[in-house]
This record gives sequence, C-alpha cells and structure tokens, in this order.
Amino acid sequence: MTAPHVLVIGAGVIGLLNAYALARRGARVTVVDARSAAAEGCSHANAGVIAVGHAKAWAAPAAIGSIWRGLGGREPGLCISKLSDPALWRWGLHFLTQCTPAAHRANSAKLQRLARYSRELMRGIDAEPGLQETMRHEGGLYLFRDEAQFADHTKALGAAADSAQPQISVLDNSALLAREPALRNMPGKLAGGLFSTADSVGDCYGFCTAMAAYLQTNPDVNFLFGRAIDGFDRSGGRVSAVRSDGATIAADAFVLATGTQTPQLTRSLGFSPLIYPVKGYSGTWPIRDPARLPRLPFIDESALLSVAVYDTRLRVTALAEFAGQDDLSMRPERLDLLRDYVAANFGDAVDTASATFWTGQRPTTPAGPPFLGRIKRFDNLWINAGHGQLGWTMAAGSGELLAAAMYDEEPALRAVSSAAGWLDRI
Repeated sequence: MTAPHVLVIGAGVIGLLNAYALARRGARVTVVDARSAAAEGCSHANAGVIAVGHAKAWAAPAAIGSIWRGLGGREPGLCISKLSDPALWRWGLHFLTQCTPAAHRANSAKLQRLARYSRELMRGIDAEPGLQETMRHEGGLYLFRDEAQFADHTKALGAAADSAQPQISVLDNSALLAREPALRNMPGKLAGGLFSTADSVGDCYGFCTAMAAYLQTNPDVNFLFGRAIDGFDRSGGRVSAVRSDGATIAADAFVLATGTQTPQLTRSLGFSPLIYPVKGYSGTWPIRDPARLPRLPFIDESALLSVAVYDTRLRVTALAEFAGQDDLSMRPERLDLLRDYVAANFGDAVDTASATFWTGQRPTTPAGPPFLGRIKRFDNLWINAGHGQLGWTMAAGSGELLAAAMYDEEPALRAVSSAAGWLDRI
C-alpha cells in the first residue's frame, strides 16, 4: 500500500514538528512555505524558552484591567497601536468571553497538559542525529521584584485545587540566589521567584534549521520554499490540491500550520479562525562575560520580559503589541525598553554596541489553546495553528497529537484544542 502524501503548509516550528511526527509514521511529506527557508516567521528570534511554568491562559479576570490600562498607555507589557482594526474587535469580543474564572481555569488546564506532554516529547526529539545539544532541560525561573505581586502569585499557586503546576517550587530571595548565583549581579533585591523543573531553553531558529536538515535526510520528505499558497482546489468534501505560483500541488491530506496567515488563507474555504497577530520584540546581544549571566532562563514577571542565554548570546523578549496583520515595524521606543533593561541588569557583560533586534507576530486565539483537529467540512484538511507565545513550548505535542488523529490512532491527550464551530477538535 502506498504511503499517504501529506502537504504541511508552514515551515515554522509547528509545521516542522508536525512533519516530523507524520514522517515517523511513514507518510510521504511535503513542507511548503512562502519564505526562503525554515523558521523565517515567528520561530526566527523568539524567546527560546519552553515555558511550561508559564503555560496559562492570558484571558483571565485580571486581563480586563490590563487591557484598559493598555488603551491608556499605562500597561508596560501591552500596547494597542491599531484600535481601529476590525479583526481586533472581532477577536477581542471573543477574548472577553474567556475572561471568566471558570474559562480561565479550563483553558489554562488545557495549556498545561499540552505543554507538559510536548516537553516530554522534546527529550526524545532532540536526541535525533544533528539535534543533540540544541536544548538544555535544566528548568526555568520566574522572578518577582514586588513583594505583593510575589505573594499574590504564590497564594494562587497554593490554591490550585487540581495541582495544575506540580513541578513548580517557591523560592525566597536567598533560595533564588542559591539556585542561580548570577542573579546577584542584577540591581536591587528580588522579592523571590518560582522554579519550574519542567522548563527548557534553546534557540528555536537553530533547532528548526537542524530539524529541517534532519528531515531532508529522509527521501520521503521534501521542502518547497518560496511558494506562497494562492488557493485550494476542492472535489466534493475534500481538498485535492493547493495552488501556488500558477502551479498545483496535489496531496492526500493537508495540514495548516500557517500561524497568523491562517484566517486570510482559509477565508475562501468558508471559515476564518479567530487568530490574531500579537507582535512581540526581541533583542540579541553577544556575551562578553558568561560568568555574569544566568544559565537558567527566566521570565521577569515584574518587568514582563523573558531572558535566555544560549551559546554566546543573550536573548531578551518583551511586549504584546496589537498593531494589525502587516505591521512588522520596529518602533524605537519599544527597542529602547529592551536596551534599557539589558543595560540596567547586565551592563558590560554583553556587547551593547552589537545588539540585533527582531519583531514577529504571535498567532493568538482568544481562549489561549491552539486550534488542533480536522476541519469539519473537509475530510482531509487539518489545522495546527494559534499557539500564541507558547509555540516553542507546545509544538512537539501539537504535531504528535495531530499526526495520531490523522492516522486514526488513539491520542495521548484529548480536549486540549480551542473550540470552534468549524472544527472537529482534538
């Protein structure tokens, strides 16, 4: 029997790990992407932290106040630059429906289950040839500079009735510095922190480049770069091919791992997933003195930034900016926030004159969990999109679950997808 031919649209970390899971099952896989190489979109220069300890839904009762402050320019981690965007209003109204305590608990539980499952899979994936040492599985920290904020977080953690985050321990200032001595170099006293044994760190772009090279050693896996999808050919209740640059690419099944491009791409098929592009910024600095920088990745919960060190680089990531679909501009005031943080906390331990900056759009659903499953009106069209800021964290699990569903296997997890009327979800 001939192995099925699956076309995976999108060569970011989501599409690559979906292709990996399908290839392991013997599928013939073609990965197509509009860009010139793998991981040129949201996977290119993101934080690089597999943040299982941070896998919780953004939509929560407290998010409503955060949005109001963001509208007034008074929320340091949130910027709303294009309030007139109709897509933002449509997405935002659905987001507000998910801000109840019950919805927040349910959505966060989904994210936790998918994140923990994904992280365990990564322990095997990064042992493949060419992928060794692309990641460190040593845990991660969550830092607090404000005593009241730290107390609120630890109280909420202790009150979690379902022990949603059992791999997290609470550290006071002295225990935090004992865990990561390089934090002593940061100015001011830290109120405390959390340590998640489930977190990992690694350059997502480097991993994706290595994964693409690994997949290409399989004669049944093919890549087509620089091929934008113009439309779909349909026959009955199936997609028969995609159209690209005047040509058609036929396959037996199709996976949409298309991130923020998904709503525009699927509109001609009669559905438009609620995925909004939330822009984030990152800066990367060459390291001069490794001994003065933390080995463990951390999220500064007070400053709302993510910090990671891999090989000879420091990566700092920040902000959630609602700027619309096509805005990838780098606003000077946003970059200054990154520069100021690095100067204040790391000084001349890094080469401040040689920093490089990047911005990318995180594909975000209103509820938080991604869309995973089969499109109801098509027997052979599947979606794996909408992972927000947790794409690196949830990619392996999402790809494995979708591949299992495509092969009619019993999935390791159920009920981890966001709900939608057009989706037969996992």
